[in-house]
Amino acid sequence: MQQEKYVVVAEKASVARAIRRALAELRVDAVVTSVRGHMLDADLPRGYGWNQAEPLAIIRLRSLETRVVDQESYERLRQLFAEDRTLVIATDNDSEGELIGYEILMVYRAVRGDDAPFRRMRFNSISRNELMASWRSLEEGLKWSWVEKARYRQHFDLLTGASFTRLLTINTRRKRWVRLVSWGSCQIPCLNFVVEREKEITSFKPRKYWYVKAIFETASGEKFHARTESFWSREEVGAVWEAVSRANEGEVREYLARREVIPRPLPIRTDDMLRDLTRITGLSAQRLLGIMEDLYAEGYLSYPRTDTNRYGPSFDFSVGVRAVLEAGIVKQGREVAPHPRNGRLDDGAHPPIYPTSAYSGGGLPRTVWEYAARRFYANAFMEDAEATRQKALVAVGDVIFKAEGSYISSQGFYGVFSYFRPRDNKLPSLSRGEKLKVAAIDLVEEETKPPPRLSEADLLRLMERHGIGTDATRAVYPALILERGYAKRVRGVFHPTPLGLTLIESLSSADKSLATPETRRMVDENMERIERGVMSYEEALESSARRYEQLLITCKERIEDIAAKLAQAVQPEERTRDFTAKKAASTYKNNRRSYQKRRR
Repeated sequence: MQQEKYVVVAEKASVARAIRRALAELRVDAVVTSVRGHMLDADLPRGYGWNQAEPLAIIRLRSLETRVVDQESYERLRQLFAEDRTLVIATDNDSEGELIGYEILMVYRAVRGDDAPFRRMRFNSISRNELMASWRSLEEGLKWSWVEKARYRQHFDLLTGASFTRLLTINTRRKRWVRLVSWGSCQIPCLNFVVEREKEITSFKPRKYWYVKAIFETASGEKFHARTESFWSREEVGAVWEAVSRANEGEVREYLARREVIPRPLPIRTDDMLRDLTRITGLSAQRLLGIMEDLYAEGYLSYPRTDTNRYGPSFDFSVGVRAVLEAGIVKQGREVAPHPRNGRLDDGAHPPIYPTSAYSGGGLPRTVWEYAARRFYANAFMEDAEATRQKALVAVGDVIFKAEGSYISSQGFYGVFSYFRPRDNKLPSLSRGEKLKVAAIDLVEEETKPPPRLSEADLLRLMERHGIGTDATRAVYPALILERGYAKRVRGVFHPTPLGLTLIESLSSADKSLATPETRRMVDENMERIERGVMSYEEALESSARRYEQLLITCKERIEDIAAKLAQAVQPEERTRDFTAKKAASTYKNNRRSYQKRRR
């Protein structure tokens, strides 16, 4: 019997190489190639270019054109599909990968006909064993709910982004030149978080308070700090100060020491890993996600876009353990059965992120890979840590001083995963009634402080909490508001620029829904409904586009005032951009092809 011939199309060249090696071992007659992310994209029809159509006409569109954005891949696939080979789609195992697979299928059927057979290959790492297992269990068809979910997001972003951006940009340019006043249903809520925090800081009014601080010393010479409660009255704290300022002895009224479990970290989701790594490295989530993508494509990490933090019953821990041991992160010792601490989230598509082979390189990729490897091992093979929390109340006359301490009493998982390990601040062991020497005593005056500005980790957490974007897209938006000139990052925290501040304030004055996250959350909820099969692509696009059409009408009614404020806020540096924004824009452009997700 003649062996069946295949043409396998992956999403990345490095993944194609790994598949090619695996199929060669299986002696499969296959041509293996790849695209470079999206080969096709949605576009506005002819006659809807800049200055050709009103923004309202754009947002009312329901029929969009498809255009080729990667001509080289398109022509290469058309030639390959002319051969008598069955197509196997091997793109990433998520909704965006499914849409890319659909684009490949469209080209295939344009050449071979609507009834041409095809298969779907699914995998979450490019390890040899997983690719071979995936080939032996090829699926029939695509997950059409994923395709429709991704198409809905793509088309919605195009219609709303194009209509609002043109309304704002064209009207602002009539008053003062501006490169672009970009609007997006995710980037604007992201910017709104930065602006709202800035307003909290600028409106904050500090208030003075006082307390008395003491250093106590035990009979054995151990010293520790304690303090009174805070006082909002200078006269009240003055009376306390008078009562204790000349004292030389205190008495322990209470001492408690209790042990508290510190749970080991959960299996790794994309959001968790990016938040932690931005804190560890100080780099943008977008750049870090690009490195995670590269490590996946090179065979060192499992698929890095996942919202799952629990392992399934059939998960094979041996792959990750072997990678950790070969990298020398832990020494080979007695065998320990995996006993992971599982979370409750499962996206139904991918396992948590885990190491798939040992990484021997250095630099930033090593930092990213090692975080994943250490967390994987800490979660599944280490024990919880324990901390001892201490509390002491010391009386000096009738005045009570309070001291708190803590220290790690059983390091558990911290032996492997020491990131964010709390510092020890141990109190001496005390006894009720014990006499202590007053080694020093001071009256302290301080002021209440405003909330801190937002770090990138803070922004990622807020976006997840409010349902803005997905695990695969959130990393884009902090970098995007820098690129657009709406914010700048100074010493790791975000400050809105005058243009960003004015944009949010002027949109909010028209309708708060234009800036706050609640309206966009509806879009992500619709994506979930499409995936569950309870809403169609057409129903989702119609309902969400109509909601944003009403917001566009409201914005248009106030556009003269909005445009005047934006024109006034445009700064000279808007034309040249500050260094931070330039760097963010460069990173964004350089990494786009790496992660292959054309998300706005």
